[in-house]
Amino acid sequence: MGSCFNFEDFCTEHNIILRIEKNLGSKIRGFCYYDGFYYYIILNNRCSYEQLQETVIHEMIHVFENHFICDREDAQSCENEVHTILHQLKRGEMLSQRHSI
Repeated sequence: MGSCFNFEDFCTEHNIILRIEKNLGSKIRGFCYYDGFYYYIILNNRCSYEQLQETVIHEMIHVFENHFICDREDAQSCENEVHTILHQLKRGEMLSQRHSI
């Protein structure tokens, strides 16, 4: 039988744990942190399915850009970087750049 590599396998291989939590309030969609071994992506159960998908992508970018070493002063710069990457992904720029390499 063929191997099927899915999102859960991807997260396991990269030490990423996703959790949906209650009582995060209405202003936080999610956040992520690194404990030295695992990357935790915490999601707000009050969000819609679509919002959760967007939040997972947003937080995964933080993980893969290693924003955990940023100082508090650099937090906005990290957020700006995530939004730039998301914008490029939506426009398809990231895919076309990777294919041309």
